[in-house]
Amino acid sequence: MKKHILYLLVICSSLATAGCSKEAKLTAEVDPALTFDLNTPLGRKQKEVFDKYGVIYEYEWNRYAFAPNVIADPAKQADVLPYIELVEELFFRAMDSVGAPGVTSTKETPVRIMLIGSGINYGGSESFGESTAGQAGNIQPNRLTLGGLSAFGTVLRAKGANADANFLRAIYDVAPNSNPSDAGLVGFVYHEYTHYLDSKHQIPKGFEAPAKTNYLRGSDQYRRKTLQEAINAGFFIPYGMQNEHEDFATYVQTMIWKTDAEMTNVYLTNEATRTKYKLVTAYFEKLGIPIKSLRDYLNKPSVRERLIQLKRKYE
Repeated sequence: MKKHILYLLVICSSLATAGCSKEAKLTAEVDPALTFDLNTPLGRKQKEVFDKYGVIYEYEWNRYAFAPNVIADPAKQADVLPYIELVEELFFRAMDSVGAPGVTSTKETPVRIMLIGSGINYGGSESFGESTAGQAGNIQPNRLTLGGLSAFGTVLRAKGANADANFLRAIYDVAPNSNPSDAGLVGFVYHEYTHYLDSKHQIPKGFEAPAKTNYLRGSDQYRRKTLQEAINAGFFIPYGMQNEHEDFATYVQTMIWKTDAEMTNVYLTNEATRTKYKLVTAYFEKLGIPIKSLRDYLNKPSVRERLIQLKRKYE
């Protein structure tokens, strides 16, 4: 009996081996190495950023990178290089300055940054009035999408008595073509970057608890809330009342925008905002990104001077 069982096992084993040998071998497609047009300033800058940070900038529109029914306007090539240089100043250099040089700006940075002219709309609508200007992690966790290049190209190249002031206002206070616009381009970039961190590390543990019952999920009721009503409910701006993910991102964009005095006197006026503020601070400290140092760096006179020099370069 044992001999028959052994014989059957040998036959089964042989058949299994024969079956496997007939299957086609799996092969992995390997994308060709990246190439850059080193004959152009844009190509050289793309290569520089990739070599230093491992980040690929893309601006040639591909709707299927998002969804089959998505509509967006491509970025104008003339706006791409100045925008990359703005992000380099406000994000990469800032991160290198306040964190371990070359560590947080590579370890905690998405692989791809996609640039578009204004915003993204789903469902085929050609209007961008209610569009999404930026995205991170909600479609692909290793990609950051930044819109509004056309608007920043306009303020960057504007001339006149108020041109410099309007440019800095767009950088630091009210970002054109983004929602929420609070904290300008700086706030917009770090708001979207925070969504990337959320997709990678999740929000701070317990962050949603202090104001859990005040989220306005699945609605646009936040549009009818005043700043003071939002703060009293445990949020920093009304936009954050939608859900815990937008709440987290709006905390970060506010914390790198407002002074210590403003934070104390306006925002940290109840237990909920104070608790969440501490959780966000600890979260960034753990990642090696001291958020108060980041705010102080971004507001240095030398940084503002370099931004104005950048404007002069492209006017």
